[in-house]
Amino acid sequence: MRSRLAFALALLALSLVAAAPRHARASDFWDEVRTPGLRDWREDVERARTALRARRTVQARQAADAAVRRLPERALGYVLRGLAAGQGGDLAPAIADFEAALERDPASLDEPLDGARAAELLARGGRHDLAARVLGRVLGRMREGGGRRSLYALYGDVLLTLGPARLSDAVRAYREALRTAAHDPRAGIGLALALRRQAAATDGAGDEWRVLARRVAARGRLDALLNSIDVPESERAARRAVALEASGDRAAARNAWLQAEHGPWAAQAHAAAEALE
Repeated sequence: MRSRLAFALALLALSLVAAAPRHARASDFWDEVRTPGLRDWREDVERARTALRARRTVQARQAADAAVRRLPERALGYVLRGLAAGQGGDLAPAIADFEAALERDPASLDEPLDGARAAELLARGGRHDLAARVLGRVLGRMREGGGRRSLYALYGDVLLTLGPARLSDAVRAYREALRTAAHDPRAGIGLALALRRQAAATDGAGDEWRVLARRVAARGRLDALLNSIDVPESERAARRAVALEASGDRAAARNAWLQAEHGPWAAQAHAAAEALE
């Protein structure tokens, strides 16, 4: 009895294994009927991802380009071509592809790894608005970890760059980054600047920003830290001003605030410089 049961189970297993490819082939067939070229598009996408993982940038770009040409209405080809362009250091075409992907599908950069990398490239290319949009969707989908923490620091940076309307959001993002890494200098100097601006906007005092800025300044290598942050030069100058002001160097802080008089925070930087005269 047991031998016959075992034989029957073996036959059932074999029938399931044999049936699966037939079902897959049938599914592929009808997918191809509904969307001609879909099978080849999937192969292009897989080749692009494999090449990206191996850092074979040229091959990844070629495969992604083939996917875009084959089914131009599908967003994923643009995402992969943008990632390949960014991997090769070509920011302008990368940003154009991410824009094209989002136009076709607002959720096209929701996949955490794709979205995180795209957001970094968008910030580096000066598209802080799009980087903030992507990160706002991606972070809720990511697991806890160092990568998520560094993305919250980036999220704070891009939000703060967008101006006073996103100040409170930037503060929350920096605090989340520091929750798991209390001494992260990038998040620390970002939060110091955000709190300094928040205090100026509400005529408040508060010493937390000074404590944070002094801690970062005491580590040294401030210029190296600032140069690693993908924000406009005026925002780097504002971070430098906060560190100098907290350290008591009023003259140097005033000069730094004057250099920060650009963009949506120009008026606040001007007021900060005047207060140090």
